[in-house]
Amino acid sequence: MWKSLFKSAQRRVKGERGDPVAEFVCRKAEQIRSSAVLKLSLSEATFCVVDLETTGLDLDSDVIINAAAVKVKSRQITKIFDTFVKPPFPVPPDSIQWHGITDTMLENKPTIAEVLPELLRFIGPSILVGHHINFDLRMLDRQLRRYYDCPLEGAPWLDTMLLHKLVMENNTSTRLDDLLMTYCIDCEQRHRALGDAIATTRVFLRIIQELSTSYQSLNDLYSAQLDLSRKENL
Repeated sequence: MWKSLFKSAQRRVKGERGDPVAEFVCRKAEQIRSSAVLKLSLSEATFCVVDLETTGLDLDSDVIINAAAVKVKSRQITKIFDTFVKPPFPVPPDSIQWHGITDTMLENKPTIAEVLPELLRFIGPSILVGHHINFDLRMLDRQLRRYYDCPLEGAPWLDTMLLHKLVMENNTSTRLDDLLMTYCIDCEQRHRALGDAIATTRVFLRIIQELSTSYQSLNDLYSAQLDLSRKENL
């Protein structure tokens, strides 16, 4: 379905009315940006843990090469999304040393413009979760603006790094590896999007269990982490 629609959309100018893929992506991005999800309780909410692997850390020039998302409802993993992404240039050697993703592995994979509609459809009306998630959100926002002329900026999110600090106020570590050690969680395929997303999900579920006695409302938890973020300038 998406391939045929995408080929048709490629012949149109970006933002031109009548592009069904762009219209779909922008509707989904608007849904994800909505604060309506914050009205839910922690027990009612659906969470989507997102992780990206990229060619580097420069938000202006680097791109996504591996994207994964894990859907969580009622403290259970319900769905998984995972895909490699073909970049417009070779993967830098320094990046390969980090995640082990090579150009050969990305041959014949979909482009990010093809992946974004499926990823946003998967996320749906969930609240986004991740470890140091602001990088992932800013990377997705840049790609959405470039290919579909619509933003993701302003979407509500939860960061396991900040949530962990709410649980352990004197803990200054922000590394995922340290949280995995703290919660005794193994990570298969560290520095691959799916491996990190599943590991982050398990950390998140442990943290939510700890915080559920202090926070029943998703909005209260979201506000508490934002206050902490401002206080510590994170």
